[in-house]
Amino acid sequence: MAPTGGARTHLIGGVVVDTDGSPAPGVSVYLAGGPGPFPDIAALTGADGRFSFSVSAEGVYTVQCRAPDGRSAQAPAAVGAGGAASVVLRLA
Repeated sequence: MAPTGGARTHLIGGVVVDTDGSPAPGVSVYLAGGPGPFPDIAALTGADGRFSFSVSAEGVYTVQCRAPDGRSAQAPAAVGAGGAASVVLRLA
């Protein structure tokens, strides 16, 4: 019997920006949809507005964010065989 490797992980990363294009720190970013079941995970943007988290399956995910003042945004993230997806979320 052949040994089995660990599950492959894929990275979803990106940046949350304000309406003027400046980085938005301290924004909650989370997955709102995706292929099959996916973990309930979230990240906070850093001072540079960037975030990242790992998922285990390829496919299209819906990434959403919500700022402390209630503004929000969403964008699709297509994770493929390359293993990474990048999104820009612009608060409105």
